[in-house]
Amino acid sequence: MIRISFGLFLLVILVIPNIAQAQNHEEDMLTEYMNEAMKKYQIPGASLGLVQNGKVVYQESFGKQSDGSPVTNKTLFSIGSISKPLTSLGILKLVEKGEIELEAPIDTYIKFDYGQSTNQYVIKVKQLLAHTSGISSLSGMEVADKNLRGSNALTEAVKELEPLKLVSKPGQLHQYSAANYLLLGKIIEEQSKVPFAEYMQEAVFKDLGMSDTVASYKSAIKLGYQPGFQSWFGKPVESNVWFDDGGAPYGYMASTLEDMLAFIRAVQYSDTLLSEPLNTLYTKPEVYRKENLYYGLGWRINKEKNEQYIFHGGETPDSRSEIFLHNTKDYAFVLLTNKNNFSEVMNTTNMKEGIREIIESEQISSLPEPNYQMQWITLFCTMVVTLLGIWNISRLYQKNLIFKKIWYIVAGLSILLGVFMNPLLVQLFQSPWHTINAYAPDTALLIKILIGVLVTYGLCSSIVISIKKEVVRTLKKGRTKIM
Repeated sequence: MIRISFGLFLLVILVIPNIAQAQNHEEDMLTEYMNEAMKKYQIPGASLGLVQNGKVVYQESFGKQSDGSPVTNKTLFSIGSISKPLTSLGILKLVEKGEIELEAPIDTYIKFDYGQSTNQYVIKVKQLLAHTSGISSLSGMEVADKNLRGSNALTEAVKELEPLKLVSKPGQLHQYSAANYLLLGKIIEEQSKVPFAEYMQEAVFKDLGMSDTVASYKSAIKLGYQPGFQSWFGKPVESNVWFDDGGAPYGYMASTLEDMLAFIRAVQYSDTLLSEPLNTLYTKPEVYRKENLYYGLGWRINKEKNEQYIFHGGETPDSRSEIFLHNTKDYAFVLLTNKNNFSEVMNTTNMKEGIREIIESEQISSLPEPNYQMQWITLFCTMVVTLLGIWNISRLYQKNLIFKKIWYIVAGLSILLGVFMNPLLVQLFQSPWHTINAYAPDTALLIKILIGVLVTYGLCSSIVISIKKEVVRTLKKGRTKIM
């Protein structure tokens, strides 16, 4: 008995301190990594939380909010598309109650025109969840990020979506689209008989203990929500408030580090999140994407052997977030940041991979350099076109003899290019102009300047040609009189 007691005593004094030391080392590495990443990517504020073996082992917040106050574990961040797994959970709660059937046509629950009266296609609820409805990504972007506010915002957004033309047969093709989750939000409202934000609060957030998670701008403001930062050539600039109540089901919920940790713990470690088979179905692959990647009911899923995990990223014009749940290695983490730009999409992805490496191998990898190529190319083109325009107009003004037709053609082409540049870019990037303006404000401003330069050059050239033409005509008349 004495030997056993002595053995246990040795275990306590030798093993447990080593475990604690290893844990502290991991925490120090994560803190060091976050500080380095935020400095390199010029991120003003961020929060990071880690769960291992069902316990929260790390939660730290860094930097500042747009009002200058420090970021804490209770600071609200817009979580972008991480809203989708929460909306999916809200739908499955209604399925659990027997109020919705996943295989039922959406026409059973809402009135929405997607051409079903003129073809044999019908969209099922499950297809909205898995983005296999036949609705295009572009259709979703056209109604997203409109900053609609109030209890009718979701209904307004759905009306803007109608009438909708499907680009593929439902169930045939995976196209990630905000419109799918917008319609799911409308289904929730119709079936629950309460606004979407209110339903989520009572049926999902409250049940998970997420007391500081909201799905409306009004509720976010009450909790002290601050807008994030948009990026201008990497520099953070305080944004106008981007919070679209109509977009809450697909991208405009707001949450805190503490609440998001509660969410990922519930998803990974709770068998009572939903009743079976819904609990398993919630994180199960639904449609194949590429390699080992699938999409489920609101989750991105990796099914590689020994690398089975679920994850999702999220972004709004002034925030980016990541959640990652590794089932085979028994850990999960959430990363929240308050800056964004199209050109910086890979920054949080790089950070996510670096965090994984620290957790899995206790190594800090070097961070890839940020890439602002899109902005610099646009700036270069704008400057070149501006200088060429000034030089050409000056040259044209000084010429005594000009080929009027050629110069008129050049001027006309310049005006046409300026007028049609906007729609051409929309087609090229398959993204509405308001989306480009929201997610890449620096590039959008340079494009506007470039358009202005092209049109101005064309008009000025035409004016100079007309003046020169009139001068030449006057001179000819004068010579004729003298003769």
